[in-house]
Amino acid sequence: MKHNAWVGFVLFLLMKPAFAGQFCFALAETYYEQVYCQLQAKAQTKNLPSFNQFKKNNEQVQASLLKRPAERNGIKLPLPIKKPPVAAETRLAVMETSVTTKATPAITQKPTVQIARAEPIAAIHRAAPIVDNIFGCELISKQLQCSNGVFTLVGNKSNQRLTKSALTAENKMDLPVYKDGAANQYLTRAYQQYIVKMCEIGLCGVTMTFGKFTYLYQDIKSKGLDFAQRFETMYSFLKKDKASMGVSESTVMPQGLIAGDCSPLGDRYYVCEKQGRNFIFTRQ
Repeated sequence: MKHNAWVGFVLFLLMKPAFAGQFCFALAETYYEQVYCQLQAKAQTKNLPSFNQFKKNNEQVQASLLKRPAERNGIKLPLPIKKPPVAAETRLAVMETSVTTKATPAITQKPTVQIARAEPIAAIHRAAPIVDNIFGCELISKQLQCSNGVFTLVGNKSNQRLTKSALTAENKMDLPVYKDGAANQYLTRAYQQYIVKMCEIGLCGVTMTFGKFTYLYQDIKSKGLDFAQRFETMYSFLKKDKASMGVSESTVMPQGLIAGDCSPLGDRYYVCEKQGRNFIFTRQ
């Protein structure tokens, strides 16, 4: 038994770097990291450090490393600017769903997050007190059994199990465009669309947490770039990667995950966060 466990661990270590390279965009948490992934997809990272080493540098160093290859490949690279501090963990704000209930299904967020004002936009604020287990959920094995339904943990899916149009150019991320109103409400709507579209291409198992999604929004907007369009670029690269490779469909429950770590997202999903990772449960 110990031998099998050791072999499994060694295989995991051997597979991890390849996975990280192929799904670079799924691991990118800032605009500069996305640019690195874009260059990697174009085989233009010859003189750059590995992705993991690149992530360890500050923005100034990253911008310096990316400047020339980005110019050669026609990728816009705004210089870094000083941004206000952002909470590392942010949870979803109140949002409406089609679930028939008098209670407002909500995914609340913990600390306040300041949004860099690349355009007039309200700061994200705590929209409601933190409410755990809003539908009285109980986590049993790989299922969340809630008063509004049963939701099962889902991971990645092989291409054979996707719809025929999932990986085509016509399938877009199609995030909503911010117009006015509260930023937290906009980001919750955008995040729901992001989760839906990632699961659509079989990558439910590598989605970013809402806190990371929010930080990336701030980073992109602070550089004067279009958030929705940037995610469209990311999605196009992820679809290409997904079309050319296989994925493991196995799902593993993290140790210590409880129903209180999970919150409803629309009427179809529950999003759970543990140790900086996302775990998606979908309605059965």
